Amino acid sequence: MKKFVKITAAVIAAMAALSLLTVGALAVYSHRSLNFDGDEELFEKALKWESTAFEASADPYGEYEPVKIETAGALDKLYYPLDEISPLLIDSFIAVEDAEFWEHKGVNYKRTIYAAVNYVFRTKKLFGASTITQQVVKNISGDSGLTLTRKLSEMLRAGNLERNYSKEEILAVYLNVIPMSENIYGVGRAAQAFFGKEPSELSPSEAATLIGITNAPTAYNPYTNPGKCTEKRNLILSVMKRDGLITDEEYEAAVAEPLKLEPRERITEKYSSWFVETVIEDASADMAERYGLSVSAARMLLLGGGYSVYTTADTELQELLENYFEDSSNFPPEIKNGLNYAMVITDSRDNSLRAIVGRVGRKQGNRLLNHATVPHTPGSVLKPLALYAPLIEEGKINWATVLDDAPTDFIESEGEYREYPKNSPDVYDGLTTVKDGVRLSKNTLAVRLYQMRGAKNTFSTLRDGFGFSTLVEKRDNGKGGTLTDLGVAPLALGQLTDGVSLRALTESFGVFSADGELYEGRSYIRITDSEGNTVIENREEVKRLFSPETARIMTKLLENVTADGTASAITLDRTVGTAGKTGTSGGSRDKLFVGYTPYLCAGIWCGYEDGTTAVTGLSRSHLEIWDEVMNAAHISLKIGEQRSFSTEGLVYRPYCRASGGLYSDNCLYDPRGSTLEYGYFTPDTAPYTLCDRHVLCPYDTVSKTVAGPHSLEENITIVSLLRIEDRAFPKEVYITDAEFVYRETHAPYPDDAGIPFFYASLPEGEYAGVSKRKRQFNTGAPITGEE
Repeated sequence: MKKFVKITAAVIAAMAALSLLTVGALAVYSHRSLNFDGDEELFEKALKWESTAFEASADPYGEYEPVKIETAGALDKLYYPLDEISPLLIDSFIAVEDAEFWEHKGVNYKRTIYAAVNYVFRTKKLFGASTITQQVVKNISGDSGLTLTRKLSEMLRAGNLERNYSKEEILAVYLNVIPMSENIYGVGRAAQAFFGKEPSELSPSEAATLIGITNAPTAYNPYTNPGKCTEKRNLILSVMKRDGLITDEEYEAAVAEPLKLEPRERITEKYSSWFVETVIEDASADMAERYGLSVSAARMLLLGGGYSVYTTADTELQELLENYFEDSSNFPPEIKNGLNYAMVITDSRDNSLRAIVGRVGRKQGNRLLNHATVPHTPGSVLKPLALYAPLIEEGKINWATVLDDAPTDFIESEGEYREYPKNSPDVYDGLTTVKDGVRLSKNTLAVRLYQMRGAKNTFSTLRDGFGFSTLVEKRDNGKGGTLTDLGVAPLALGQLTDGVSLRALTESFGVFSADGELYEGRSYIRITDSEGNTVIENREEVKRLFSPETARIMTKLLENVTADGTASAITLDRTVGTAGKTGTSGGSRDKLFVGYTPYLCAGIWCGYEDGTTAVTGLSRSHLEIWDEVMNAAHISLKIGEQRSFSTEGLVYRPYCRASGGLYSDNCLYDPRGSTLEYGYFTPDTAPYTLCDRHVLCPYDTVSKTVAGPHSLEENITIVSLLRIEDRAFPKEVYITDAEFVYRETHAPYPDDAGIPFFYASLPEGEYAGVSKRKRQFNTGAPITGEE
């Protein structure tokens, strides 16, 4: 037994030594990696806590003259020195949160040890060890992770603050930055918002209410959880009575006092606009990088640092968009069942953000889920970015390239075959040009283009070219499998694992309106401090992804989408050149459209909040909503003379839509009618060889089949059938051009072995004049302006 005790003691001692070494190593690591300068910068700003102004240009499309944008919760005063705060509130905070505040040097080591023991042995349900100084560190830095390294760094940083600032300064910052629910920080602002009072005028009940809220701002929110808030208030009052801060009579009166609050509307009316919130997110990320802070700490620094942020907002356009989205009559009645919408508008020339709204209805909070900035499944909106434009740029396809709109694969299950991919609508049209593949959003063509480009090239274009950071290269799905966007469904059909935000998609289409240059989207231009010094200059960042010619061809292709394609419901193209692309996720859970004019680019998303309900059968489509907003936007813009997109550097040439080659003699006899079309090319990529797809064959007008030996000569005419040699399916598939396909059993004309008997009596010179017509069809001058 003694031997066992000795062994146990030795093990405990060894574990203790190891723990000390671990703690010591972590302390050294934390100390070396700490940003004390950043803490002090935040602390200095918090000592003044000045409101930050957000400015927009009076004319964002011309000279920059900033005008102020109203911001969140703009209460009259942000920072309150200690002498303007009730002594009762101050003393009660210390009694409840940190009774030894005036004695310790930032860390209460005894309480920390007790908390550690409690954490291991669970002797008490809850035991807090953080001092007020440590809470200041946590609140100004936003670093609240539950890790040993984080806790050690907090203790070291608290000690640094104690060495450089007085207790009074630390206490003042604590009281001014502490979270109070409803996106309110500081007891002064909370006193104004909740009670309509200055923090020097609070009653014991009101003081206890504020102290209680700080323990868990969401759980004890006085508006959403008044019962819990009152219970917590009464617990705080008992501590105040115990420590002699209030008398028994004051305690009894305060406990009996009902929770009396100012109307919540007084706060909700002050919520930031969707645009300002987007700027805050962008600027906070940049401030975090600039000062080496966490994003949450940078956000606090930004909002309370007395800065001026010069934004790219078009205030009239933002107001137009907000007013439209606040009016529920503009949307289908299904919004009552959880259907929602979001919209982003950027400048077509440089991707500057002009307006943004994250959901339908009046904005009733800050930092709400913004459907314009969170990822959604893009569907076919991705196709021009991932496949069509890159392949045109690489010279592998052009406007007239013909691919087979037919299944590329068949998936077998229990002896049955299912064709893949499906189109929407579920129709296969056979030979289809790139122009119609884009116009009708053919999934089969996208899969064939994906096979042409390859997964790695396509993935790289989206991630590295367009900067889609939410793409998944490889990730464990938690069920023994792997998730990846390196596949046909994500890259060809846009069914990405996590999706892409509407804002990112909208900005990406700016590459086409900006002649192949991709400008990094900006919501603000610069940040200056209270003395006018520039802190961050958010300069234009631009990279060329495509040639101007590729971008212009892509734009002309996308114009067909709004003219008579999947977005033909749009009417804006009657006023100004309009191009764009529709997209739908699997199961129709997301519907999107991104479209642009020479002036503005706008994206719209709609879907249900639950993320699983299909968006079908609505009385108004998202396209109609986009169209209504953008028509109004262009009226407010007072657009100038540029009503169409440039075609400079392109040629407008004829081709046969069955082959993509020049229209030939044989093309004239296609039984479906004329296959002559015109399209846009560069001089180097325009068709120059004759169509080789059409094959002349005799046709029996009575039997409605290719003529045979028993066909009567008077019933025979000449038709051109389609040479398609690579269609072989394991099941019957209906393709609309199948009845016009030439097969080996058909007799072409003329035949290598001579003219068959049933051609013998055809009038001599049957095809006289064809060459003349062919020359007429295949001429066309280079185009430098409009067609």
